[in-house]
Amino acid sequence: MQQRSDAPGGRARRALLALTACVTAATLVAGCGTTTSPEEPGETSASEGAVAPTRSTDPTPVVVEGHVRGVDVEARVGPVAVDGDLAVLRVEVEATGGDEAVMAGFVFANRALTQEDSFDGVRLVDLEAGVVREAARTADGAALASMGEEYMLSPGREPVVGHVAFDAPPTATTSVLVPAVGLVEDVPVVEAADADGLTVPVAELSSGDLAGVVAPSAYLETFSTTAGDAVRTRDAHDVVSVVVDSDVLFDVDSAMIGPGADEALDAVVAQLSLAADGELVVVGHTDDQGEEAANQELSERRARAVADRLAEIADLGRFDVRVEGRGESEPLTTEATDEARALNRRVTVEFTPATDAATVRAPAGDGLVPAEGPTIEGLGGAVVLHGDGVGGVQRLHVELLGVRRVGGYLVGELAVRNDGAEQASFVSVLGSVRDGRGDLGLGLLGASNVTLLDGGVRVYPVDYLVDEDLYEISARNVLADAAVGSLASGTTSVVSVVWPDRGSDTVVVDVPEGSTSVTDGSTPIRFVDVPVSG
Repeated sequence: MQQRSDAPGGRARRALLALTACVTAATLVAGCGTTTSPEEPGETSASEGAVAPTRSTDPTPVVVEGHVRGVDVEARVGPVAVDGDLAVLRVEVEATGGDEAVMAGFVFANRALTQEDSFDGVRLVDLEAGVVREAARTADGAALASMGEEYMLSPGREPVVGHVAFDAPPTATTSVLVPAVGLVEDVPVVEAADADGLTVPVAELSSGDLAGVVAPSAYLETFSTTAGDAVRTRDAHDVVSVVVDSDVLFDVDSAMIGPGADEALDAVVAQLSLAADGELVVVGHTDDQGEEAANQELSERRARAVADRLAEIADLGRFDVRVEGRGESEPLTTEATDEARALNRRVTVEFTPATDAATVRAPAGDGLVPAEGPTIEGLGGAVVLHGDGVGGVQRLHVELLGVRRVGGYLVGELAVRNDGAEQASFVSVLGSVRDGRGDLGLGLLGASNVTLLDGGVRVYPVDYLVDEDLYEISARNVLADAAVGSLASGTTSVVSVVWPDRGSDTVVVDVPEGSTSVTDGSTPIRFVDVPVSG
């Protein structure tokens, strides 16, 4: 993507915790739920007195050039026009070249695919504050989003124009993640009166009642693994959870820690170096095999065993240690497979991060895991054979176009080209199925499994959690393109992905094997010594 504007610099604390703003067209609905909007720079709490948010007075859209599944495009993104407590984003995409005709709704729609004729898959992103905003929705789940009469991207046709309502950002500009186009920075946020006609009222985006509209906003969360993926860490700002597979700690039906547990527990101790003084909670979980009462008792004994071993190898004196067992009551997944049950058998260590944890990180550990597929030096690409024969083998060229620093995060762009002679349908070459992050819905068809390797640590794209009642498929979403798409022979799709910034000038971008009996998943490819720009 080529953007005709400069990116802002700076770093921010990576914030994490899914929150939802419940609003009407003009007024926040008090008491609409147990969550509130994330507090961002420039905002204050009600007790401190309201501070007027900063707004731009220039509604000029940001113009970027891109490539959408065989079609060269020019996108005009913005402004974001504030209408009460909501704001309406305008996006205009015009085909400027290429031989394909693409239905815009299949590119720009939300991951749930509930509206294939709108731009509701576009997201507002603040990578300084670590906040993402999804399209506002009515009480019955319909997105406040529209698309004009033109719905095809093809040279010679009129541009496709869409409008989407969001929780109003408090800043003068915002970034916008447009599927297949990329992260567009410095999009102006203006009052509706200053939009120079480049907006529509919120009321025009819904045919129903606007009472009870939900405008989801969430803090970004980070997820990483180490010790051969047996230890999984989720940083959710107010709490860090380190999950250890029980299978590396204990034998079947045992609460005695085995000799192979040292690497996993050492990884837990490294994470505890980031903890603030306070409560340390160790929680045991089991799968659903066996009697419920026996599983509850086993989970309690396993949690106690881990807490006792941690006390032997680390100084826990600054913590108030609490031990719990939750048996089979809180599964990560309800699928009845051996792989799913292995994820459910776990011990979780939870703590509050120190206030300066953004500038400290646990040791990266041992060297990189061996590459499973082709390895590329720096930027570039290679052909991979994707698929297990169920849907046919796809010949795909995967290319890393660049990685740049934005706020406290890294933004990468990759291009996937169908080098085969036949249509490549529902390409999942960069997507994941199940890895401990929880249900990612259609994430398996996008770029959810494009990771960074930092020594022995695998860092996944940032994700976030919104109200689980809003979507049919999944409440957790990855800040990456949700779909590569189906590609005709010779056609290219460009996708974006966002990772936490660990501070290096070069990175290793790695797509691990992700295939299962359910889907092809991702196909391995690695890029080493990749320069970070910005």
